[in-house]
Amino acid sequence: MEVKVGAAAPDFTLASHTDQKVTLASFKGKPVVVAFMPFAFTSG
Repeated sequence: MEVKVGAAAPDFTLASHTDQKVTLASFKGKPVVVAFMPFAFTSG
C-alpha cells in the first residue's frame, strides 16, 4: 500500500518491541513518527 506524503495514514495495529499492541488511532491528535527498519542480514 502506498501512502502519499501529507496524506492521512490508515489506522493499523502493530506489536511494539515489548510485544504490546500499539494502534495508530491511540495517538490521534498527537504528532507521530512511524519508522520501519529491516531486520539485520536481510536484503532490501
